[in-house]
Amino acid sequence: MLRFALMNLFDCCSDGEPMTKQSTWQRRVLRGAFIYSVVPYVSVVLIFVTLQRRLMYRPTPSENLSVAELKLDPNNFRDVQLQTSDNETLRGWLLTGKRLDGDEPKAMERRLVIYFPGNSLNRSERMQDLQEIADCGYDVLISDYRGYGDSTGNPSESVLTKDAKQIWDYAQNELQYLETQITLFGESLGGAVALSLWSDSSESNPQPKTVILSSTFASMSRTVHEHYQWFPFHYLVLDRWPSVDRIKNVKVPITIFHGTEDDFVSLALDSNQVRKFR
Repeated sequence: MLRFALMNLFDCCSDGEPMTKQSTWQRRVLRGAFIYSVVPYVSVVLIFVTLQRRLMYRPTPSENLSVAELKLDPNNFRDVQLQTSDNETLRGWLLTGKRLDGDEPKAMERRLVIYFPGNSLNRSERMQDLQEIADCGYDVLISDYRGYGDSTGNPSESVLTKDAKQIWDYAQNELQYLETQITLFGESLGGAVALSLWSDSSESNPQPKTVILSSTFASMSRTVHEHYQWFPFHYLVLDRWPSVDRIKNVKVPITIFHGTEDDFVSLALDSNQVRKFR
């Protein structure tokens, strides 16, 4: 249908006179250029607009990741479940940090790491990282994002931002940790989720002990532009995750580290974060 319309468009003469041999050749060239360059280009852009969240969020769903189902040690793992305001369910774990003497520590000695994972897999794939943190004496709270693992719903920047705030409140109100006992750890996308707690400069923003960011991008739109410079994708990104703007609102110590062989998020973007923060 499109091809037929284009043929009519380019084959007709604007003045109603028969086309010369030269004008026919020129119109065929224009028609070919349109069909074989413009149409594919626009198609790729439309595919990105339609599927961008599927490309950004790559969960590994699972029916059940409970402690009992995975046969985890109930002395070290505890199931966590949060109900969101829009009736979705976030499921995760609370790991107990290693105690040298085996006794419950005093309240002021409790330490918690809230772990915000990256954009792929689910919490069961991060078992080694979680255990290493727990072995250092920190309790660890991790919750799968919406649509990841056995959490329900669909991820987006707006809902994950709300969920991050709910997880932060849960750590204080339900688990009874003080702000100064909590460390936020964000892996890649998780760093952007953690920094969403500072979406504005409000005095009521969280004040954890510290924030640790691993391979976190300056913004999703900037990262997209870095990889697809020939397309206007960065203007069309729905979930922009502007970490470089939010990090300036953080008033607690921040540690940023990044692998030198990361071929997706460049170190240049990481340096921009540091300069913006300082």
